[in-house]
Amino acid sequence: MNPNSTGQLVKFPTPYPDENPNHLYVVLEIFEDERPRAHIQALNTGLSFPSVNTVRVSDLDAVKMDTNDLLGHKVTIRTSDFSKVTGKVVQVSDSRILLDMIKHESGVETNVRLTVKDNEGIELTGTLFEG
Repeated sequence: MNPNSTGQLVKFPTPYPDENPNHLYVVLEIFEDERPRAHIQALNTGLSFPSVNTVRVSDLDAVKMDTNDLLGHKVTIRTSDFSKVTGKVVQVSDSRILLDMIKHESGVETNVRLTVKDNEGIELTGTLFEG
């Protein structure tokens, strides 16, 4: 499936022979024209400022994220009343999803729904938030 919004994780389904087929990129922007294109940026390059590349959307596949990898990790979520809570992940709503990220002034919100246990042992549900 081709990406359709900014913030999605993507990879090349048919990379060049010298490229890692599992390397992930994030979609920074999509341009809808006669041949839709996307600005993408490589993840986990080790570079302070990884380059931004422009590629055809048809050359990309959206990648599902395994949210079970977050179980037991300390994260911040944004609850339905927009408060931020930090705690250890105890439950994920969907085990595999197409990740969507939305940039706000205060950080980046995702569509990953999690339940965390805070320092007082209270379980709260919200979306994964970084910021």
